[in-house]
Amino acid sequence: MTKVLTIRISPELLSKAEARAARLGLDRAKYVRSLIEEDLAAKEPARKHRFASADLAGSYVGDGKPATNARIREMWKQRLIAKREKNR
Repeated sequence: MTKVLTIRISPELLSKAEARAARLGLDRAKYVRSLIEEDLAAKEPARKHRFASADLAGSYVGDGKPATNARIREMWKQRLIAKREKNR
């Protein structure tokens, strides 16, 4: 069973979409449906940002405890505090 989808767009965008659909030989509904299907079929883009701790690999001298994100942040915080105290 199909469902109805209602969207609100500006008259200018609607006329451009209808013109594009006509050039492709589609009606408005088929054109919009094809755009949605193409978007959903496309591969998800790779994440641009990595997990923050991965950027710190090799800069942590281990003490045998897991290098979790929270522990790394705490370690950097303590280093920053120590550096500030040293530079006073």
